[in-house]
Amino acid sequence: CHRLGKACEYAEPIAVEAASRINQALHVSTISPSRIHLNGNSTMPLPRPTQEFPLAFFLDSDDLAPQGVNAFSWSRQLDIQGIVAEHLKDDRAALCEEYLSTVHEWIPMVSRKRLFNELNNGSDDADGCLPILLLCMKAFTTRDCNSARDSPSYLLARSLCSEAESAGFLSLRLVQSLILLAAYELSHAIYPCAYSTLGRASRLGLLLGLHDRKNNKLFKSAETWTLREEQRRTWWAIFLLDRLMNIETNLPITVPEPARDELLPINDDDWDEGKIVPSEPLFTTSFSSLTSVGSFAKMCQAAHMLSRVMHHKASKKALQEVENLLPEAQALHSALSALHSSIEGHISGGILRKSAIIALSLCSSARLILYNLYGCNEPGAFVEQSRMAMETEMQKASLDGIITISSNIVPAIARANIECPLIAQCLYHSATECAWFVREDHEPQMYNALEDIVRDLKLIGENWNVATEYLALLHQAGILSL
Repeated sequence: CHRLGKACEYAEPIAVEAASRINQALHVSTISPSRIHLNGNSTMPLPRPTQEFPLAFFLDSDDLAPQGVNAFSWSRQLDIQGIVAEHLKDDRAALCEEYLSTVHEWIPMVSRKRLFNELNNGSDDADGCLPILLLCMKAFTTRDCNSARDSPSYLLARSLCSEAESAGFLSLRLVQSLILLAAYELSHAIYPCAYSTLGRASRLGLLLGLHDRKNNKLFKSAETWTLREEQRRTWWAIFLLDRLMNIETNLPITVPEPARDELLPINDDDWDEGKIVPSEPLFTTSFSSLTSVGSFAKMCQAAHMLSRVMHHKASKKALQEVENLLPEAQALHSALSALHSSIEGHISGGILRKSAIIALSLCSSARLILYNLYGCNEPGAFVEQSRMAMETEMQKASLDGIITISSNIVPAIARANIECPLIAQCLYHSATECAWFVREDHEPQMYNALEDIVRDLKLIGENWNVATEYLALLHQAGILSL
């Protein structure tokens, strides 16, 4: 009736309700898709960056001039810092220090030196999306399991990231903000948001050329050694979170594998102190005696091995002839065992970092996935030939590995009490393995291991909801009552 301009023939209450809905629809259609909510009621549009994204990148990349690294992070019409100011009333330096002493110990991608330079100097070369990153830091360091989904800092940070992305902003700080949001959502089991948020971080990271900095057509190369290292560490953070998040999904891998000439992050002590030191390659037969591989580099190595195991698992599922994959399985077993020994030596040889424990948990997860593929005492359903000697050897190595990891290694990880949600998946998987052995032969060692693992999940669950969700799954399976 409203559209046709004629009198409404419906009953009055219905007509009033219909008119109200029409008015709402007409009002919604006039609102810009790019708006920021302030103070809970008023809204204002988020304008595009001062320098717009070059369409030639997608339309004709041969006709493209490389841009500065922060070309798309500023807007003269709006100061993002003003939007988040009321949510960051506390001392920003203190907020950064709190972040660097907590979450940074799990994912040390941010340069302390560059962060405080941008914070204190506020130069024109700084990244305009820094306030969004600070808001993400505040969301992550404000722990309240009961209101994790409704945290004002989290909701505003998520909204700002979406609005900035929609308006055409693109910068390293925006990518890091999305990484922190994804890690926050993973830590509180806010799915599928965590999966989609990390996907957005990955896509923007690809646009920035973080995966292949040598062949980046869109941006100029970073002018400082520290920025190049921070770009590298940021991409590694995306890679390892992606592999951790996809352990159970069986979804196609969307974050590409590291390049053959990719470098590992430098050791964490030098990174935090802002020193310039050499980097070690990911693919190498031996490391230089002049450098030391740090805990975050160990995490990256473990994530890379986890990725190789996931690809192997997908190949085994697709192929019917297991003998074609057995040499690769044995090579993975040897490489994982060597990496495991290297991480344990790293932990026992210096100051314990939480990232080293996370590296050990990632390595253990990769081993459990591999060993579960070959530990079964039934032949493959489609394998007609007799069992191969190599298959029997792999089964023995798998069973021995599952027992060692479940009874010794993961309980030791639990007893480290690092209270990190990134190890929750490893703890959960090991708990299910312990339960299998308890039901099989009631070994006291497995009872004790299960007790240590459950205790640590409960401890992590005091701050991070993902551990509570894993405990609920264990309860549902009857494991908590064993």
